[in-house]
Order: sequence, then C-alpha cells, then structure tokens
Amino acid sequence: MMCGDVMTKDPACCVPTDSVARVAKVMKTQDVGSIPVCERHNSRKLVGIITDRDLALHVVAEGRDANSTNVQDSVTCTVMG
Repeated sequence: MMCGDVMTKDPACCVPTDSVARVAKVMKTQDVGSIPVCERHNSRKLVGIITDRDLALHVVAEGRDANSTNVQDSVTCTVMG
C-alpha cells in the first residue's frame, strides 16, 4: 500500500490571513481536526498547519474573537524554506 492510496486527494486548505472562525467552519464541514495552511489561495505551497487544539488553546482559552483572529496568529508550526 502506498501513501497516495489512503491520503486525501484534495484537502481543504486555508491561508495565513483567513479568520479562525472560517477555519473552524471548514473543520466542521469536512469533519477534520486540522487544516493545512497554504501560502496563497491560488497556491498549494504548504507553510503550516492549524489544528482544533490550536483553536482551543490560542483562541478560546485566551478569550480572543474568532472572527478577528487570523490563522497566522494561531498556527502550530510553519514550514521553513
């Protein structure tokens, strides 16, 4: 079995400037706990990942507004290079 056999072919993605409210809605509709973060909407260049845990710890637990908090303020890690 190859990775391509079990991986999601066209995963939902977001960009650093998207609101975490939008990301939470995508997580809900796609039934996933993490969303890849791409450089731009028209690019699939991976720059990081945001998880439901990030939303809980960096948005909800800190009392931030999900509509005005961007992904770039809550992302788990970024891909360098």
